[in-house]
Amino acid sequence: MIPISDDNSDRKISLYVNYILIALNIIVFIVYQKFGTNTNFTYSYATVPAEIMSGHDIVTSSLIVSDPVSDRQVEIPGLGITAIPVRCTLVTAMFMHGGFAHLGGNILYIWIFGDNIEDKLGHFKYLFFI
Repeated sequence: MIPISDDNSDRKISLYVNYILIALNIIVFIVYQKFGTNTNFTYSYATVPAEIMSGHDIVTSSLIVSDPVSDRQVEIPGLGITAIPVRCTLVTAMFMHGGFAHLGGNILYIWIFGDNIEDKLGHFKYLFFI
């Protein structure tokens, strides 16, 4: 089910946090993920459960596998070096997307439902200096 809108006619605040989150998602997808084609970045900054549990970066090499039916060879990228603490990938992974449809779907949900969260946090605006 794709949401179209929700009723927030009584809203009194601007949606700065929503705008920032949407902009960050688009910037990461275009600049860092290069429209989803930069697998090295994605495999370095994605969340890997084994890394989170151990607290250590796991680096693997790429594998070349062949399809037995078509004899086509495909490269499966390995995990890259994470330049930040591995537990920070829990945050960086939230800004990564697999394609335009994934990006668009996430932005749609942020646009429609994010204002409800931001409105509830509006009472604590002074904590976030917004």
